[in-house]
Amino acid sequence: MTSPETELVVERRQMAAEGVLALTLRHPRDEDLPRWQPGAHVDVVLGPGLERQYSLCGDPADRAAWRIAVLRERDGRGGSAHVHEELKVGDRVRVRGPRNHFRLEAARRYRFVAGGIGITPILPMLAAAEEAGAEWSLLYGGRTRAGMAFTGELERYGERVTLVPEEELGRLDLGPVVDDVPGDTLVYCCGPGPLLDAAGERCPAGRLRVERFAPALGPGVQGPPGRPDVERRQRVGARTPELLQRRRTGAPARRLHH
Repeated sequence: MTSPETELVVERRQMAAEGVLALTLRHPRDEDLPRWQPGAHVDVVLGPGLERQYSLCGDPADRAAWRIAVLRERDGRGGSAHVHEELKVGDRVRVRGPRNHFRLEAARRYRFVAGGIGITPILPMLAAAEEAGAEWSLLYGGRTRAGMAFTGELERYGERVTLVPEEELGRLDLGPVVDDVPGDTLVYCCGPGPLLDAAGERCPAGRLRVERFAPALGPGVQGPPGRPDVERRQRVGARTPELLQRRRTGAPARRLHH
């Protein structure tokens, strides 16, 4: 089913980290935007044959604006370059959605893991878990501290957030997060494939929920990390939400009970 398309205006551009641009989008007539829940994404039409998908990473209670964040890809096919270099405040973009294939399920406790731009769908989940009174923690890794988006917003959560810049501390140690997960706890993980593969190998069956970031196989459809696309994922190798299976089948990525 095709999501309705809306023309929105870029209200604000702000660097969320080195190489990560946050955009605030509003309706040109200040109408309320569709409701969304943590984990949702939108399809952004940047031009003829240029369409990308981005997680909503603002406040779901704010009906007046949507926020997305775009990683500048070195080897991208034009989407991130267009956003960073050409899209200006006041410009209009066509947006479809929101859609959600990475929903935050009810649980007493959560363990969140984010790698790089994978923080974007996780960010509103933290606020939702906080509001629900659930216990939670976040393990957030990136190549450099300067390149890790929204760290300033995460400061208010104190010791529940662990930042692991690889250049300073090495790679993420998933052991404390994915090993021995209690039955009342869900693990939510978003980021590059190797991170999710490692989590899937170690996390107990039924406890892991992931959204996979993977590069496109064709131009003008699905870009590199930072865009979810479930409908097109078998065709272009897009970012894919999954409930990972303990054993990998080698089939095209799809949403699985795993």
